[in-house]
Amino acid sequence: METVEKKNKIALKKWLFAAPPVILIILFLIFSGIRPFANFVTNYFSRPVKNFLGTVFSVLPFSVMELEYIAAGVFVIWHVIRTVVLTVKADKHLAVLLRGALTLLLTLLYIFCFFLWCFAIDYRSDSFTEKSGIETAPIPKEDLRAVTEYFLKNAALHAGDVSRDAEGHWAEDMDGYISSSKGLYTGLNQEFPFLSASSRIPKKMYLFSRLSSHMGFTGVYFPFSGESNINIDAPGCLIPCTIAHELAHQQGIYSETEANFVGVAASISSGDPVYVYSGYLSGAIYLSNALYETDPDAWRELSALITGPMLIDWRDNNAYWASFAGPIEEVSSKVYDGYLKAQGQPLGIRSYDACVELLVTYYLKAATA
Repeated sequence: METVEKKNKIALKKWLFAAPPVILIILFLIFSGIRPFANFVTNYFSRPVKNFLGTVFSVLPFSVMELEYIAAGVFVIWHVIRTVVLTVKADKHLAVLLRGALTLLLTLLYIFCFFLWCFAIDYRSDSFTEKSGIETAPIPKEDLRAVTEYFLKNAALHAGDVSRDAEGHWAEDMDGYISSSKGLYTGLNQEFPFLSASSRIPKKMYLFSRLSSHMGFTGVYFPFSGESNINIDAPGCLIPCTIAHELAHQQGIYSETEANFVGVAASISSGDPVYVYSGYLSGAIYLSNALYETDPDAWRELSALITGPMLIDWRDNNAYWASFAGPIEEVSSKVYDGYLKAQGQPLGIRSYDACVELLVTYYLKAATA
């Protein structure tokens, strides 16, 4: 039998073990909104930690994120079963049950602390727009139309630069363009030196790609392994630009709006035909969606530019994502929308389309030359 003194010591140790994450969460809530503080933590702690993890795990040929998710699921199931068994066998059922619940809660608290200080803090630091000096403003319809036309024409022009099957569908070797992504940011780095010229090669999601499609995700940057993970089940024509988007998070671009823009710009400036086409196609889709909402007649006029191989990719992409419309995608979108808004992105999931202002501002000169 445990003495009262021994029980008190065990209880004290548990409370002491719980103190660090609670203190760190409180500190985050107090100081994370202070921009110089967020910049300091991001530059000297958060980003170095993720880069270290990404470098360590880059030697593995599989997605560590998928492994960590599976391990977490196995641990939770094992812990719940173990707690139930011990509770049934114990004399004091409630005490054992609470002990098991506390252990699980503490584990989640430590994981949550890592997320706050190694990822959520980054959303509070200086943005790409602030670092680059690119100023956006409300877009006149004629400017949106001009840049949309520019992207549609270039996408159609470069659609024939990629490998296709006998029916004209995308047939590029994924391993090839994934391997070539390491120097994807070399071109953009010349204009924006705060972006690194090199990146770690992204990982294919072999287990969770189909699930990601059901949830509406084409890729994910995972701070717990420092990896960029790619949904390889999605239409191939947009996967290169998705890679560029996820690698943008490695470059310290955390806003989805800005990561979309940077991904498109990095793809187009890379000089790699596969990425150039995917970048123009991705940008054309964002811009077309915005133009259709603001000026449907202008969009219908420009839609005549979607022809040949580009039209095949456009239809393949629409058909693929239409097949996943349903309750899973809807719930996932609402959850992710809330998450993005909690990270200071007021547009939520619409942030993915809000890169239009950056695209128009950045490419207007080229579009009207």
